[in-house]
This record gives sequence, structure tokens and C-alpha cells, in this order.
Amino acid sequence: MSPRFPAEEANTESAIDAVQQALSTMHKGPPPFKYVDDDGKSPLACYAPFSYTPEMCKQFFVMGKLAYGDQNIKPRNRELAIAGLCSVLDVPFVVYSHRAIAKKVGLSHEQFEVALAGKVPSGLSDEEQAAYRLGRTFTALTGRLDDDTWLELRSHLDKTEIVGLMHVIGGYRWVALLEQVNGDFQDWKD
Repeated sequence: MSPRFPAEEANTESAIDAVQQALSTMHKGPPPFKYVDDDGKSPLACYAPFSYTPEMCKQFFVMGKLAYGDQNIKPRNRELAIAGLCSVLDVPFVVYSHRAIAKKVGLSHEQFEVALAGKVPSGLSDEEQAAYRLGRTFTALTGRLDDDTWLELRSHLDKTEIVGLMHVIGGYRWVALLEQVNGDFQDWKD
């Protein structure tokens, strides 16, 4: 099947510029994953649909840059919450791109793979375990969060960290939808 969001039909130059600037800021240099095809003008996976709405793309990355700052969300907690999301959703590009990011924040390959399998990895602090469970829970949440889960999360995470991680999960649910609708499920390699 031909691409659902071909680059030649979109304003890819503006979107790629926005993505490149944001990812460079978020990762403090080039991102540790490929986000544009070898031709340099065709965005991959979730980034292809973004190129059809470059102004939304720019605004999305305003929040993304905040989520990757160290102000409210610890980087390991962020990556564990995203791994939790990836254990619930079928998002191969998010898994591919975050495998390298998880390594940058000190998670081992084994810890990341265990997390993807839906299990809490060993060697994590209570706070980090809570961040991982939060990622799984908030990704699958379709109604009110029950009081027991809230109290469990609060026993390990402060409200600022919980809200920050909620923003991360919300953003990655959006990214997941873009990836899933794009349908570019190739075998992403590190």
C-alpha cells in the first residue's frame, strides 16, 4: 500500500524544521533515533501525519520540550512511564525511538525489554516502579481513577510529578495515534 501521508502532499519542510529544532532541544543534541527517511524530506512514523499540520506540530513540541526539561519530571520516570505506555499499545516506532533514550537515562536493555513485556523491571526505586505503573495505568484508563491506585501513586510520587507524567502519557497517546493511523509499521532497528 502506498504511504497514507506522502511527503509530496504536505508542508514537510516546515514540519521537519519544527521537529528537528524540538528534538535537538529535547535531547540536547541530535536525537538518538531516525525520524526522517534517507531522502531527508520524508518524515517517518508519527512525524508523517504531523507534516500535514505544521502549526499543530510546532505547538505540540512546545509541550514536548517542557516534558523533557528537568523541572517537573525526572528523566528516568518519564522513560519508565513511556515504557509502560508501550507495554499497552502497539507502537513500534515509539519503542524503537525510546529504546535509545532509555539507555541514555541509565535503563539497561533488559530493564526496557521487561517493561515492554508489561512487568515492572528489577533494580528500580519505589518511585520509578510507581512511574512505570502510572504509564500503564494512565494509558489504559477509560474512567475515573480508583482511590486505591491514587493512594498507591501518591505514596511514591508527588502531585507535580504525577501531573507531569500525565502530560507525558497524554502526549504519547497522541503520538501513538499518529503512528497507528499512519500505519508505517516497519521493522524499526536500533
